[in-house]
Amino acid sequence: MRIIFTFIILLISQIYNAQTYNGPESVDYDAIRGRYMISNSANGRILSRAVDGTLGLFKSGISPNPYGIEVVDSVIYACCGGFIKGYNLFDTTLVCNINTGATFLNGITHDNQGNLFATDFSAKKIYRINPAAGTSNVMVTGLTKSPNGILYDEPGNRLIFVNWGSNAPVSAVSLVDSSVSTLTTTSLSNCDGIAYDGVQYYYVSSWGVSGIVRFNADFAAAPTTVYTGLTQPADIYYNLLTDTLASPNSGANTVTFYGFEQTVSISNEVEKSNNVLVYPNPFTNEIKIESQGFVSYEIIDQLGKLVVKGEVNAFGSITTDKLLSGTYFISLTDSKGNQTKQKLLKQ
Repeated sequence: MRIIFTFIILLISQIYNAQTYNGPESVDYDAIRGRYMISNSANGRILSRAVDGTLGLFKSGISPNPYGIEVVDSVIYACCGGFIKGYNLFDTTLVCNINTGATFLNGITHDNQGNLFATDFSAKKIYRINPAAGTSNVMVTGLTKSPNGILYDEPGNRLIFVNWGSNAPVSAVSLVDSSVSTLTTTSLSNCDGIAYDGVQYYYVSSWGVSGIVRFNADFAAAPTTVYTGLTQPADIYYNLLTDTLASPNSGANTVTFYGFEQTVSISNEVEKSNNVLVYPNPFTNEIKIESQGFVSYEIIDQLGKLVVKGEVNAFGSITTDKLLSGTYFISLTDSKGNQTKQKLLKQ
């Protein structure tokens, strides 16, 4: 009986530990199933977090341990040492296993052409990976600081990344010629992750301030510290669907979620913001916009992908017949530079 009892206790302990944060490093969101995905960098696991906060085990036995993760359609990709591993989000099967030859892949992002981009923290390089072809190549080398969190910026046709060390700049890589530029210098140290709210602000996690700072989209002004008291905040994520910022705190084995108020809610009413009217909502194949002048717009889907962009005049309309039914966000900039984001529902 004692042997059976001991076995049951061990089994319960294993199940509990499988669903516990252990060096949480990176967060992303599986929009189709409505769950957050978190990499455990200390025990080779990826966890799932339901809407009610319940943790589940998505995948265990990942080696090397997973760091940065990126959800792309039905696959979650993970930085594992020098490998990029991809797991089917439905049945957890391994569908991608590419040895890039890197030393320590850390941050990861993707474009809309099927490419992944990952930072090699130790070798100070950035890699381009093509999962469909199973290939990779060094895109950037010779960086002076260790690159960490990285984002794809489609309007700018570039990658934006943060760096480790003191006085860590926010940098960019052109996707035209792979040239590297500095977007802004900072007094921050050990920057780990970067996230964008889709409209106005970039958020950067910094171990140096034990918190998260916020930059305007043009990086022209000094950053504002928005959250402190975190412990080694790592690869942060901004959920455009709920305006929620998620921060894995690798030194405290926690993940913190910060909610931001939505600009507007879904309704059938005309929606007004910064003297711009957007209607109807829900819409079918056309969105109408009324403003005092030209308005530039970007429509973002549930996975954070930019699907439509352009400009309309004072009484213009946007044709959306190629968009599938679902939830979208429209980011608007009026003639005075005012910006707003609205949630839209296509029937």
